[in-house]
Amino acid sequence: MKTEYRLARRVAQLEPSATAAMNARVQQMRAEGIGVISFSVGEPDFNTPTPIKDAAIDAIHQNHTHYTPTGGIAELRKAVAARVSRDQGVSYGVGQVTVTAGAKEGLYLAFQALCDEGDEVVVPAPYWVSYVEQARLAGATAITPETSEASGFKLTPEQLRAVISPRTRVIVLNSPSNPTGAVYSADELQALAAVVRESDAIVIADEIYDAISYVDYARWLRVAPDLADRTLIVNGAAKAYAMTGWRVGYVAGPQPIITAIKDIQSHTSTHTASIAQYAALAAYSPSDAIEQSVREMAAAFRRRRDLIIELLTEIPGVRCTIPDGAFYVFPNVTGLLGRPLKNGQVCATSEELNTYLLDQAHIACVSGEAFGAPGYLRLSYATSDEEIVEGMRRFRDSLS
Repeated sequence: MKTEYRLARRVAQLEPSATAAMNARVQQMRAEGIGVISFSVGEPDFNTPTPIKDAAIDAIHQNHTHYTPTGGIAELRKAVAARVSRDQGVSYGVGQVTVTAGAKEGLYLAFQALCDEGDEVVVPAPYWVSYVEQARLAGATAITPETSEASGFKLTPEQLRAVISPRTRVIVLNSPSNPTGAVYSADELQALAAVVRESDAIVIADEIYDAISYVDYARWLRVAPDLADRTLIVNGAAKAYAMTGWRVGYVAGPQPIITAIKDIQSHTSTHTASIAQYAALAAYSPSDAIEQSVREMAAAFRRRRDLIIELLTEIPGVRCTIPDGAFYVFPNVTGLLGRPLKNGQVCATSEELNTYLLDQAHIACVSGEAFGAPGYLRLSYATSDEEIVEGMRRFRDSLS
């Protein structure tokens, strides 16, 4: 007799990560001998810079393999505080920083510390898949104003003002954006800041892709330093230093909120892995060699962006805005929906098209539905030029 398990309501309402699910399917197909080209995973295809790896090895040899303080070793928190102070133009002390197991955990802990049942979290769509689910897990309701291609997929002051209410607890700003690659200008952030000042909301500024911007990068607190007492900065080593697997992120903000986040950490992960912390200490300490690696990686991504945009625009029925940061393109594929494709199949949604491309062309993307934007696909160009060229050939050839 099959056992029936009663799960918590919050789990029953949870949508699994579409990006993780696609990556799992890609791995399964590859294990079956199918040559899938993946544009689905959001991680640099570069290796972690050697000085960072050496720091981790040294930490092992020096037996830094024991518990650390919740929130991270003092040296790392000091280095992160110095980095955030330099970036934001606002002074941060060690007590205003906590190190987390990736920026994702930092965001989760922030929602847990800030949100109660009945609160609202403003998450502009298209949005990274986990914002909405993490808000729900904290008991809050996600409010998702839809941005558009016309606005460069950026929230306008009018849209923000229209959705803010007395229940608004958090406003999420992600620049550069996952999935669109949109980067807010200083003027655009200033206009949003004027609206934020009319509320009591906390801003979570997710800057995880800050090192991968192809335009002048404007930071939230550089534009609105007076809102530092209502802002959490979330970032991490994953994207800038090709350290996705190391799981090191951080949250910086007002000390009472950081203390609350650390209190939750003390009952969950306790702290980020000690070895990863020493690796991150090398990443966040001044180093010309490491920063040169970061610049070279960003330059490679810019070249790949130009390549994939060029190839996508050659595919009839596809149009694509040019992203200003991160390593994603977010093409509009509505021109491919509702009409017969190469094998006569008709896809009614971008989710169906996404499945079609995986099955027929053996290329893996993520459908716009996962990001609150039906009619689009997200493709990561954090892969080789050769795979971009071959993948876009497969895309084109599978359609007609």
